[in-house]
Amino acid sequence: MVSTSTLPTTTEQEFGYGQLFQILLRRWPWIITTLGLATAGAVFVSLRQDPIYRSNMQLLVEPNYQQELNSSDLSSFADQDPRDADYATQLALMRSGQFLQEAVNVLRTDYPEITVDELRAGFSLNRLAEGRTGTRIFQASYTASDPAKPQRVLAALQDIYLEYNQNQQAQRLSRGLDNVNARLSNTRQNLQDSQAALEQFRISQNLIDPSSQALTVVESLNQVQNQQQQLLVELSGLEQQYITLEQQIRLSPQTGLLAARLSQSPRIQTLLDALQTTDLALADRRILFTDQDPNVQVLQQQRENQLAQLRTEISAISRQNVTQLDPTLLSYLQLGGIDFGLVSRIVDADVTLQSLEARMETLNSLESVLREEINRYPSLMAEYDRLQPAVDTERSTLQELLIQREQLSAELARGGFSWEVVEPPQLGRRIGPDPVRPLALGIVAGLFAGGALAFLAESIDKRVRTSDELQKQVPLPLLGILPRRSSALPALRRAEAEGGLHPELADSELMKTVIWPQFRDSLDLIANNLQLLQKSHLSQAIAITSALPGEGKTTLALGLAFSLARMGQRVLIIDADLRRSGIQTGLGLAQDQGLSSLLLGEAAQNRPHRLDFGHVFFDVLAAGPVPEDPISLLSSPRFKQLLKRAKERYDLVLVDTPPLLGMADALKVGGVCDSTVLVTRLDRITQSQLTEAMVLLTHLNVMGLIANGARQSPNRYIYDPLPPANGQRLPAESRS
Repeated sequence: MVSTSTLPTTTEQEFGYGQLFQILLRRWPWIITTLGLATAGAVFVSLRQDPIYRSNMQLLVEPNYQQELNSSDLSSFADQDPRDADYATQLALMRSGQFLQEAVNVLRTDYPEITVDELRAGFSLNRLAEGRTGTRIFQASYTASDPAKPQRVLAALQDIYLEYNQNQQAQRLSRGLDNVNARLSNTRQNLQDSQAALEQFRISQNLIDPSSQALTVVESLNQVQNQQQQLLVELSGLEQQYITLEQQIRLSPQTGLLAARLSQSPRIQTLLDALQTTDLALADRRILFTDQDPNVQVLQQQRENQLAQLRTEISAISRQNVTQLDPTLLSYLQLGGIDFGLVSRIVDADVTLQSLEARMETLNSLESVLREEINRYPSLMAEYDRLQPAVDTERSTLQELLIQREQLSAELARGGFSWEVVEPPQLGRRIGPDPVRPLALGIVAGLFAGGALAFLAESIDKRVRTSDELQKQVPLPLLGILPRRSSALPALRRAEAEGGLHPELADSELMKTVIWPQFRDSLDLIANNLQLLQKSHLSQAIAITSALPGEGKTTLALGLAFSLARMGQRVLIIDADLRRSGIQTGLGLAQDQGLSSLLLGEAAQNRPHRLDFGHVFFDVLAAGPVPEDPISLLSSPRFKQLLKRAKERYDLVLVDTPPLLGMADALKVGGVCDSTVLVTRLDRITQSQLTEAMVLLTHLNVMGLIANGARQSPNRYIYDPLPPANGQRLPAESRS
């Protein structure tokens, strides 16, 4: 049985030269037909073409400069781009539409319907070359169907080219100098603007040269920093002296100065002496008397008055409101000579220290100013470096432009390019049509189109064409290959055995095919393979079927019977195609009785027909009359009993069935038989039909596959024992 899981799917096969050759060989009618049509069309088009005439004109295009300028000399002028001097630019200029339009305007008197597009279609202009080196000669050509028209067109273009060249040379000098003068004016203005900007910068910033002035400021800053270092040393020594004096006198400079002033005041000293006298008298009086004593009270009142005067005097000298005289303040009123010296020294030290600190503040302020000045110089120097080079650049550009104006005045006076006619146009010469070119194009186009159609037809055609493709499509063993039938088959000798062949059997095309030597040898090989598989499959009744009608199953059944009979086998062929019998029609057997009548029970004594080939014979049970319901007869128990009796009497029973696709007769017959053999005709069955047939055979015991209609015989060694019709003896062996 065939498993559906083993059924292959259609895959794209690797394309090679062999397959390409086979496609071209199969589709050669398409290629030849397309090639013939394309060639005929090319010839027809060539005959219908109008004659073509062409005239040529040559112009010498060269620069007039005796000494060419460098590209850098003209880099700053828009109209003097160095690229204008190359020949590609000249070609593009001469091909431009302005010249063609002027030529059309001139030619309309003779050719009223001429247009620029028509002129452009027939006109060509190219630079002539000598080997790989381009020359200075341009060749203009024009083609038309009138021999005089190319000459007239080129003559008009000749006049237009020469007039344009003369006008261009006349304008070149003034245009070139105008550009130079305009650039000079711009450069002078730019120079004045740059100088004014530099001058305004110097005035606003009070600078001449920022670099040298920055160095001067840096030197001043270094001097200030040195003075600051020296002043720090002096301040350090003086501060140490001030601390020592302050520790000795234990007074601050302000307090010591106040104590010195109070000690040196006569009024204060007089009041102090009077106060001391009053205090002594009051102390002596209190020894004998109490505070209630009138004299004690008088002394106390006197003391209070003296203290009030002393506070008033101290307040006046110290410029502070003194409300109470404490012992510390009273001690400041009586300083000695040493104290006066220390106070004088600490006051001098304080004055000197304040002077040094004021000087330090001045130096610090100066340092800050100098640093701010230094920090300002980088931006000033950057601005100066921007303005000064701009002035230098504009001054240099002005000098170069003055030199270039002198050069251009001499060079441009002689013009740019000169266009000169070296070969005037002549009367048009016939150049076409060329019959070979359209014919060659037709052949090439025909080959390509034919090949494309061949490959298109091949891609659309899904028929299986070779046994290799068949084996890749079907997972069944290939039992053999039958060659394609020859157009001229040998005549069949009439058998002489009694009761032998039907009277028309000798002229049967079916039997001619069976005993054709190449076909017969292939059948012998298939019969031998069937005998080997018959033993392993235990198959005695074999159904011969195909997917489509006309694939050769009937011919194969007769051929296998003939080969097996020659091998000594008793063979019976049962024609089970009750709808359209091939054996019955091909052998010319009677149709009044056969398998259908046996299954219906109408002819119980019907015997098979014996086909006798002398010493070789086999039996054939014809299909009989066409029944109304063939599937019911093939599904009946009588058919199974008939096969059982046939297997008891014969060594091998071959059952010819209807095609698989479209009806169930073959499946019924295959289910009753021991095994089934599938016959496929190459170049006819498609991949989809073959796949569908294999799906139907899934539940049957399929013995193998036979490929019919191969293009070349699989056997190269052929033996033909039949003598020729004229009585002469042929060699026993021949090579194909």
